[in-house]
Amino acid sequence: MKAPRLFLLLLAFVPLVGCIRSRAIVTSEPSEAMVWWNNDYRGRTPIEIPFIWNWKYQVEVEKEGYKRQKSIEFFRTRPWFIEPFGLICEALPLRFTDTRHVHYVLEEKEESL
Repeated sequence: MKAPRLFLLLLAFVPLVGCIRSRAIVTSEPSEAMVWWNNDYRGRTPIEIPFIWNWKYQVEVEKEGYKRQKSIEFFRTRPWFIEPFGLICEALPLRFTDTRHVHYVLEEKEESL
């Protein structure tokens, strides 16, 4: 009888467990540029996009009247989120954030005559 009660008690604490939230905030100059993240349209700048560490992302930013800009972003794991520290961070009843800022400056297209 004690084992099921202990299991239910532990299950009740699951929502209180923290986690690590990783996100990239993509901005551009000028703003309101369209963003493709790994060939998926995500919206217009400024935009917040979740990501996974140690992964390459193809980012394309475009706005009418400006040249389309393509890049590959590689987000490395922060040292304090490497295992076993990452497991500890996940188990604590706190939220940890890893926010990366990526900014693009778009060039105007040259008008052809």
